[in-house]
Amino acid sequence: MIASDLTRRSVEPLAPRVAPGPQGYPLVGALPLVRKDPLQFLVQAARQYGDVVCLGGFGSQKFYLVNHPDDVEYVCKTNYKNYTKGANFQLIKSFAGEGLFLSEGEFWRSQRKLIQPAFHIPRLAALASTITGSTESALDRWAPLARESKAFDAERELMHLSLELSVRTLFGSDVAEDAEAVRQSVSVAFEFLHNRVWSLANLPLWMPTPGNLRFQRAVAGMDEVVYRIIRSRRKSGVEGSDVLSMLLSVRDAETGEPMPDRQIRDEVVTMLVAGHESTAITLEWTLALLSRHPGIERRVLAELDEVLGGRTPTFTDLPSLQYLSMVIKESMRLYPAFWMFSRTPVEDDVIGGHAIPAGSVLMFSSYVTHRRADFWPNPEAVDPERFTPERSAERPPFAYFPFGGGARQCIGNRLAEFQIQLMLATILQRYSLHLVPGRKLEPEATLSLRPKGGLWMTLHERAQAS
Repeated sequence: MIASDLTRRSVEPLAPRVAPGPQGYPLVGALPLVRKDPLQFLVQAARQYGDVVCLGGFGSQKFYLVNHPDDVEYVCKTNYKNYTKGANFQLIKSFAGEGLFLSEGEFWRSQRKLIQPAFHIPRLAALASTITGSTESALDRWAPLARESKAFDAERELMHLSLELSVRTLFGSDVAEDAEAVRQSVSVAFEFLHNRVWSLANLPLWMPTPGNLRFQRAVAGMDEVVYRIIRSRRKSGVEGSDVLSMLLSVRDAETGEPMPDRQIRDEVVTMLVAGHESTAITLEWTLALLSRHPGIERRVLAELDEVLGGRTPTFTDLPSLQYLSMVIKESMRLYPAFWMFSRTPVEDDVIGGHAIPAGSVLMFSSYVTHRRADFWPNPEAVDPERFTPERSAERPPFAYFPFGGGARQCIGNRLAEFQIQLMLATILQRYSLHLVPGRKLEPEATLSLRPKGGLWMTLHERAQAS
């Protein structure tokens, strides 16, 4: 095992080195091994070979696992202009288009400048009642499950709730009749994209295969709904607190022109796809961890009782729910929803003293970096206290990056964080969720990091709930 040199940034090598890595197979290197068991293989590769690991590749194009926080910061923040987004983003782009999360270059910079005000705290706070109201409605629907103590797939329910809530926060409460159509489009598209992540022979989207045709119908169905809502909202002139209203109100500082319909479509669909998936997955893993660690759950419930006393949480309550926030952060450390992203250098570069040719594929896995023992002692243990202000100050900023980081950090991270807090505070005041004994709980790494085979739990009404 190679020990990390925390001071290596102060000593630059005389000449770039070739990155080490497992031998793997001829022509493709270790990529088939990564595909077979990506999480454990990449964690072990980082521990065995160090901060930059060459995983082989196809022909002259090499793949590298980059896992030291300094190097993540260098690519994502210091020298980000030399890097373009990788293949996993291109997958999502085939459904979501050129939203801010996916766009590049000058177009991205201009869009970021336009959209940033829409995500200021006062605007986001106005969505709090929508979040808690939708969650409470879902909890009412769950009541029969609690009465019967019947095992259910919490992943399915939380995905449904998160998607329903994303539709409401993005489009407003007047689109209930369209929510099911949106849900169907997103579900079909995400299943299709998940299946393509590790496939070694994806057929072009234009080929009329059954899977491609289902995906194309999903895109067309989403377009029909979203463009109709945009046209209707522009015609009515009605403004609300939803994200669509924020985007419709955006004006170019130089020309005064509104954002084109196509760009609004791409922005809201990107937020819908990325937002509902990350929210639901974080809820799932947090509830699973609480079930496995009753001592941590008791502390969360005690904090909720002290701060809320059984009432519905509000945006202003969130700073007082400090332990809940730390529990969520620890859940995202262990099981980040979008566990890996990639970048490709435009020009040759040197990372951590290793030569990186232009056109290479750099893989950054928060799942791997979040398990480095030099920054996270006893990394597999569940310890929310890692995220006290004092202990957080001891770590480099990019030792923790569940939402990416630097110039391309997810603009919706604030919305996601406070939405998850509000939803959990609402759920946990009413119900306790217990993992079904005997079912194995393990992550499955595709486009996101869902529990393999679902999350089977039983639901129990809290005695304190009114």
